[in-house]
Amino acid sequence: MQKQFTPGGMKLLKNQQGNILILGVFLILVISILFAGMVEFGRIMLVREQLQTAADSAALAGAGSGTHRYVKINVVTDRGQKVVCGKEDCWCSGCSTIRIRNIVGDEKTLIDEGDWRNFCVPECDCGGGDCWFELVKRDLMYDTHSVNTAGGWGTDLQEIKNARSDLTIATREAISEYCYPYQGEMRRIFNNKSLEQISSIISSTSSFLPHWMRLKGYSTNCYNECHWDPLGYRSECDECQRWRIRGQNIYNTKISSRKSFVNGIIKTMNNMEQINTKKIPKIDEQYTKSAGQFYNANLPKHAADSGITKIKVYGLENRNSPYYPSVVVYATAKIKTLFPQWFGNDFTTTVCAQGTTAYRDAENQKSTGNKFYDSLNFGKWRKLPDKACWVDF
Repeated sequence: MQKQFTPGGMKLLKNQQGNILILGVFLILVISILFAGMVEFGRIMLVREQLQTAADSAALAGAGSGTHRYVKINVVTDRGQKVVCGKEDCWCSGCSTIRIRNIVGDEKTLIDEGDWRNFCVPECDCGGGDCWFELVKRDLMYDTHSVNTAGGWGTDLQEIKNARSDLTIATREAISEYCYPYQGEMRRIFNNKSLEQISSIISSTSSFLPHWMRLKGYSTNCYNECHWDPLGYRSECDECQRWRIRGQNIYNTKISSRKSFVNGIIKTMNNMEQINTKKIPKIDEQYTKSAGQFYNANLPKHAADSGITKIKVYGLENRNSPYYPSVVVYATAKIKTLFPQWFGNDFTTTVCAQGTTAYRDAENQKSTGNKFYDSLNFGKWRKLPDKACWVDF
């Protein structure tokens, strides 16, 4: 069969006129895409750097401004000496040593400002006593909330319940011992009472006396014991009146001065519980006041939208973690593209920042003798936590 061909076909294929134009258009397109990509990449890196600065600021603010040194201490009182009398003369002899255990609170208030002294017990008759505190445990507690899959705020709620229980027992013991030599009676009055109930009992003489009189089975005003009946004056009236006067004296000389002490402890516990149950709806704006301010001050200027998307607080509930104590912040920014025809409408980038907190090691301080009277500003620093970014993302 005869082959068919187009006259001049080989000549057309060999013709290179216009190829330079096609190649030039292709190269211009490639160069334009590369240029656009470099511009977009540069904008992403600029926003990412600004976002990293903002996240760093928020993490550092969270690990610094919302930090409390949380301590547990024992307060020990050597009550000195008391008067002991024989048949012919009297002398001073050793009195008791009282140890009130597991007192918890903010180190700034409890130790630096000297509130631990409220748990000291008065000296015995001859004086010569002493009072100091022992360090049991030292941790950090953050005001910031932990936004993660488990939820939570600041520290573990069971930790707060344990703190309230320990502090309630310590308060009962402190007030009872303060009322020497009527510690036994005070323990019976305050037995199983909450901090709020203790505060109510000691709020006034009229609130305290019914509990005091009930210890002996007397009516509050000795009415039943002292009113006249056909058989004459009741003999237990004088005893009831003496017991009532004694209760009034104890309240006026000892218990009334403890009201501000108990109310201060209640305020401390309420603050701890409020901090650890609060819920904040917009974490990117209300992470903490200072963290939010630092973040907003460094907000990426070229981002269409940005914010903190996740916060992980390695606080008391994570005290055994290698990342304790620290605050990890994840922040995300969305950037509108200049060339949506090639790269879509926007890019999203995420950064991580970790703010760590250093404090002096409790065990190192206890090795010096564990008998303290003032602030704990000595000893070795605790090892800084490991890097935690992207560990739990």
